[in-house]
Amino acid sequence: MANRDNDINTLKDLIHKLRSITLAVQVIPFVYTIIYIGVLVAYIYAREPVLVVLDTLFYVSPLLICLLLVESRILELCKWHKMACVLPTIPQIANLTDSFVWEFPVSGVYVFNLIIITTAVLLLVAAYNVFFT
Repeated sequence: MANRDNDINTLKDLIHKLRSITLAVQVIPFVYTIIYIGVLVAYIYAREPVLVVLDTLFYVSPLLICLLLVESRILELCKWHKMACVLPTIPQIANLTDSFVWEFPVSGVYVFNLIIITTAVLLLVAAYNVFFT
């Protein structure tokens, strides 16, 4: 009988851990998106030393994005979650294009940042609808 109680407690602990990790994996990309919007706005107005710090703190490796997508697939999360995971790649693609393919004019950078912020805000609204309504 005691062995059965231990098994039930172990199972409850495992279920609690699974729920906790699922919640963390679900929420983290959306929280990061909110922070990322603030960082993108700061990029417009900040000076070079601040930009170096922001780059260091908020760079997201493409490898990490792939790992987040794997977690999303394993946990069978929605398309909005996958979009939140992929969102940080957009500025990286623009940066590579600007550096190696074609240099954007300053106005183009502002427009591009506006597009990213708009996409992120729409993503957050969709996340609100998925999680809270």
